[in-house]
Amino acid sequence: MKRTMSRISICLFALSLILYIVMLLGNDAYLLISVVLAVFGLIAGVFSEKGLYKRIGLIGNGALVIVTIVIPLIVTTFFWNTP
Repeated sequence: MKRTMSRISICLFALSLILYIVMLLGNDAYLLISVVLAVFGLIAGVFSEKGLYKRIGLIGNGALVIVTIVIPLIVTTFFWNTP
């Protein structure tokens, strides 16, 4: 079961990365799907088997969540708050 979670986490990372790249190329409809898949991949990575796949899933999905949620939230809240 844990090995399956590792593979699911890797697959969700790859799919969310592809969708994020498509979003950067101009189709903004894929942003929400990419973020949701990255969050699910991060959760699956937490419950997966120790090893390389777990690290790839956690680091990859975590990086996508940071780039798509945390950094824009910080920038719009603290730096880009003038009308």
